[in-house]
Amino acid sequence: MVHKSLIVSFIAVLAAALFLTADVTAQDASGELSWRQTDTSVELLCGDKMVWRHVHDAKIGKPFMRIALTDGTELTRPWPYENDYLKTDHRWHRALWWSWKTVDGVNYWEGNQEGTEPVKVEIMKNDDGSAVIELAIEYHLPDQPPVALEKRTIRISAPDEQGNYLIDWQATFTTAGDKDVVFGRNGYGGFALRMAAEYCPDTPGEGWEFVPSKEEEGASPKGSRWMMFQGEAQNGRPAAVAIFDHPKNPSYPSAWCLRTQYPYMNPCLIARKPYTLKAGESLTLRYGVLINDGPADQEAVEKQWKSFVEE
Repeated sequence: MVHKSLIVSFIAVLAAALFLTADVTAQDASGELSWRQTDTSVELLCGDKMVWRHVHDAKIGKPFMRIALTDGTELTRPWPYENDYLKTDHRWHRALWWSWKTVDGVNYWEGNQEGTEPVKVEIMKNDDGSAVIELAIEYHLPDQPPVALEKRTIRISAPDEQGNYLIDWQATFTTAGDKDVVFGRNGYGGFALRMAAEYCPDTPGEGWEFVPSKEEEGASPKGSRWMMFQGEAQNGRPAAVAIFDHPKNPSYPSAWCLRTQYPYMNPCLIARKPYTLKAGESLTLRYGVLINDGPADQEAVEKQWKSFVEE
């Protein structure tokens, strides 16, 4: 005979599992973390506010991720955005996303959005607010067979007591056939972050600023192992976002494409030369994104970078 307490425990576990897989909308503003998931997105909520949202809709092409602080202050430009948004340039910029500039001479950055879609998505969500998102992605012209394949794994840590969290992005690219694939050289392209427009005023010297890793005094063409964008968020408090390059990436330390007229940063794998992916071989890339709720300095970010690369 099954003991009554075991039955009660099983029901509690089952209820918790159903809660995590359902479309959940937080009803309280106590700061409790919860999940909201649809067929094309997964979102972490704190109270009723978005902390981050990953969108993987095959109908719109490139997957992307919106990121915010735990009080709901969004740090990225939403996608899609309304036409009355402060800066309506570069409509293909999708918050935090990946895009090659060209694949075998075909532009995948501005165009062919539907030619980069997830064909498989698996999501694991945890009670503490951490998650793992795995995607299989194909690169192809519309209505044509794929020329390159990607297996992507995104690990998002649980927010800590200060509301900070880390996005660990790793992807492995392979050719889809028996021919080499060339990712063309360009001054931008790859892992890219478009910040909210209000964080980059038109007046030079005001608003947010880029801060490179400590050994570099500026955005040197020799590269920087990480780059931070910091300033005062819309909630009136200091905040920062840093992108980490990994020493095993072939372009390390990356040349960075930075834009001050609109807030954008991109460690550019193909800035110095094109990358040829040989048939039968693979290319694995890894980047980190640190969301920092509060003041940040080079020493603190350097410590976080070292922790990231030593994992």
